[in-house]
Amino acid sequence: MESVLGTWDAADGDGAIVIEPAPGPLLGVDFSRGLPGLDDLATFVHPDDLAGLRRAVLDLLGGRSKAMIVEFRVRHADGNWIWIEASGRLKGKNLSGVWADISVRMASLARKDEAVSRVHQFAAAASHDLIGPLRHIAMYGDLLLEDFGTGTTQEKRQMLVTMAEKARQLQVLTKRLIAFSTGTAAPEFRAVPLDETLRDVSQMLADPLEQSKAKLSWGDLPTVTGDPVLIEKVFANLIANALEWAGGHSPEIQISASTSGSNAIILVADNGTGIDPRYATRIFDAFWSVPKQNGEKGAGLGLSVCKSILHALEGDIRLRRSSREDGSVFEITLPLNR
Repeated sequence: MESVLGTWDAADGDGAIVIEPAPGPLLGVDFSRGLPGLDDLATFVHPDDLAGLRRAVLDLLGGRSKAMIVEFRVRHADGNWIWIEASGRLKGKNLSGVWADISVRMASLARKDEAVSRVHQFAAAASHDLIGPLRHIAMYGDLLLEDFGTGTTQEKRQMLVTMAEKARQLQVLTKRLIAFSTGTAAPEFRAVPLDETLRDVSQMLADPLEQSKAKLSWGDLPTVTGDPVLIEKVFANLIANALEWAGGHSPEIQISASTSGSNAIILVADNGTGIDPRYATRIFDAFWSVPKQNGEKGAGLGLSVCKSILHALEGDIRLRRSSREDGSVFEITLPLNR
């Protein structure tokens, strides 16, 4: 757990800086002859962090800023690098602040970044493996339609047409996910009418919606700016989650929207089991999911993918309201089409 290690103060006039507790033993630096000046920072501060630290201190001392917060690595007495966060403020002509060892937090962030990187690598590899089978499904569907001609029922012909169309839709989505996961292509930004997006998603999820006797409805929705394939994926994930967490009764999913400045605010509300508010941020972490009553856990990627996609589209998602009785409400922010 992160903990504040001490404070520092600089009194005007005498040039002395008081640090409590004395960091010498921690940093392995000899302060018996006084505190180091800016020119001495290179002896114990990581080279990649040196310029930023110097700039923050000089701006504060020179009155160009009244407060600073800076993170940097220093060499520990055992030779390893540790992370320090130093914050300070200028009050009159006096400086004061706190410093903290944030090594645990930075290590956690590094592990999270590694996990996200692995998710992207996995998504790219899995998506690449799907391209071939999807192409064959679409091709075989077309061949069967040609062979049957009019020698089959209209219902069976429609089933083959739907199968081939779904396979082609998945091919497009898979190719976009490969590009998105590997960073080889930026999202396509264009006008996306959300009512059309929801119609496409409802058709895509027609079978699970029907099987669960779900009611999916939406009101007047704006046109936003973004990538239509990726936005469709976000709504498909949220609706699929609502079906999964219905809690044993018929799901009701309501989608509404409003505008705020240059953004559209879209609410996706359900009547499911809800999410404990203490998990409001964790649900967006890769590989983490709310445990079910039977102890099962999902892959923990659906909401993480949603957040990554929306950030790439200059938007965001958050859990706006949730309780075990009233279901959940997710708030999506996307830029309006101009």
